[in-house]
Amino acid sequence: MGAKPTLGELLLGIEGLALLRLAFGDDAAARQARVREIGALLQGLDADPELTAPLEAREYDTAEGYVLWSKTYDQPLRLFPLEEPTMHRLFDALPAATVLDAACGTGRHSGYLAARGHQIVGVDSSPAMLARARAKLLQGDFREGDLEALPLESRSVDVAVCALALVHLPELGQAVAELARVVRPGGRVIISDVHPFVVHLGWQAQFRTAEGDTGFMRLHPHLPSDYCRAFAAAGLRILSCDEPLLTPETALTAAAERLPEANRTAWAGLPGVLIWDLEKT
Repeated sequence: MGAKPTLGELLLGIEGLALLRLAFGDDAAARQARVREIGALLQGLDADPELTAPLEAREYDTAEGYVLWSKTYDQPLRLFPLEEPTMHRLFDALPAATVLDAACGTGRHSGYLAARGHQIVGVDSSPAMLARARAKLLQGDFREGDLEALPLESRSVDVAVCALALVHLPELGQAVAELARVVRPGGRVIISDVHPFVVHLGWQAQFRTAEGDTGFMRLHPHLPSDYCRAFAAAGLRILSCDEPLLTPETALTAAAERLPEANRTAWAGLPGVLIWDLEKT
């Protein structure tokens, strides 16, 4: 883990991204506003200790991070409103089936699927997350387990769902192979993930603890070509791919309060989520 960035560095980076996105547009006034703000930030680096101090956010591994995050995970998170409409559209088209919710967390998608007549098997590596999922969905079958070694028999479910989780893994292949293994031939695998575009630009899994502290877990960018290779190796055929774009409301970063216009210009309209609908051949 390297040295933490300062708030000033992050704000300058977002101002630079905003300016780059404006570079070949017609809004000269917006470009000039970004340049003025960059100048003010540079001047403030010597005068504002908040800009030069390392960020207070602590980095956690997924085991410890999800214990802490489980207490606040059901509060609205920035990517949920972006991801859920497409995921729900795909879910709504499924006939009643046995569905694996892999990396189910607190049961966000499990509850939606169960309400539509599906039998749910939820798997997560975090006992704290599973405890909350079990409390919300008493009829669900929730099991502790790893994405790369799912505790299910081969060909035991009709559908496997994995939402915003593969981005925690350095490599995709084993987890995708496991999702394919547990699905019956002709069944479906539906995956959502943080889009590699924003992960390459520095997004991490940020959260607040119940005590109000800020933490994050590091994300790993996987290109669409990485997914495609993993799908082909696992015998999964792509039915559709969606890339919902960040809105001003979902583009929440360290700059959102302090530099709202630059933050909106930098992020809104970039792909925030990648959603795959797949069929096991």
